[in-house]
Amino acid sequence: YNDPGTGLTASLGINSPFGLETEWPTTTPFASKATLSRINMVNINGNVTFKISDRLAIAAGVSYGSVYQVDLNSTVQTLSGDGTGWGGNAALFYKGDSFNFGVSYRSSMSVDIDGSAVGGALLGGLTTTATTNVTLPDQVNVGLAWMPNDAWTLSVDVDWVNWTTFDSIDIQYASAIYRGAVSLLQAAVGAPVTGATNLPQNWDATVAFRVGAEWRYSSNMRARFGYTFDPTPVSDPTFTPAIPDSDRHLFAVGYGYDMDANTTIDLAYMFTYFTDRSQTQSPLAPPGAPEALKNGEYSASAHIIGISVAHRF
Repeated sequence: YNDPGTGLTASLGINSPFGLETEWPTTTPFASKATLSRINMVNINGNVTFKISDRLAIAAGVSYGSVYQVDLNSTVQTLSGDGTGWGGNAALFYKGDSFNFGVSYRSSMSVDIDGSAVGGALLGGLTTTATTNVTLPDQVNVGLAWMPNDAWTLSVDVDWVNWTTFDSIDIQYASAIYRGAVSLLQAAVGAPVTGATNLPQNWDATVAFRVGAEWRYSSNMRARFGYTFDPTPVSDPTFTPAIPDSDRHLFAVGYGYDMDANTTIDLAYMFTYFTDRSQTQSPLAPPGAPEALKNGEYSASAHIIGISVAHRF
């Protein structure tokens, strides 16, 4: 929605800002810690933009997040659930003669997860309802685009993500019998007896850097190039194969084509290289716990292909 008379624009976006899926065979040495880890999310974000002048605009919005599938499985127990949360965002955009500048803030989002827990062989197949909470991080994004001429746009972005909100996953069980079985298992491996599942994360805040360029080599065609360095928030002492993250280098190319005055098609390809991780600091603590089985060499890469079609009515 756009009302030129008042300078107000309303928009609605649907995306998935966070998500992961990692699956390991049950024969891995750390299978008692992680086999399947999955988070699927849909975020619905409504925004209102106010054009203060021909150069300056501000925006604010509300986000509704549906974390519709969470799985944290191991050979000890299978955990699944879902939940929802709310957040907000604000942004400022300035358009200069040969450059554009923007800054945005997105708040954290607290999501209460309700689900179920099913014990593996060590817990005798016991079943109970379970709850936990996950706080998705707040973030600040700053971007600058420079147009040295009509053919080129050069851009740089800096993204701060407050991953310190992901400090632990604490799962509480409704059944006293299940809590007792968990306590017995913890005592058997020398862990503190809590009757709950406590998974420390202690992630760090990160700053990612992105650079890009767009070359308009004809009136209706554009080529794009980009690079991103995205450091990992996961420290060595709390590393887990459930999220075997490491520093990332992302290389992207793209192509845009205007089919007519109202329809545009965009193609993109991105290669993600995860820096090889030599994990040696997973401690053998508490005594008897299989934490050190997480140590080893980890490597990964990913190929992502995207296509979008936009039509303006």
